[in-house]
Amino acid sequence: MTMMTKAAPHPLAATTGRKTLAALLAALVRVLGRWQHRRRSRIALSNLSEFHLRDIGLDLRSRDHEVGRPFWE
Repeated sequence: MTMMTKAAPHPLAATTGRKTLAALLAALVRVLGRWQHRRRSRIALSNLSEFHLRDIGLDLRSRDHEVGRPFWE
């Protein structure tokens, strides 16, 4: 009968797990930053006068449509 021994963990296993976690956290920070940028941009757009909207080629309806979108879109 052969006795099975437990293999020692790979020395890079813990490092790889940390790198994966770091990559996930970095991706989360990027997504949250993107969402925050969209929110700020839409708030700024909502505060523009009709004159300024026309200057950038938008009308009130287009502005309202964009401002009404959720931050994740």
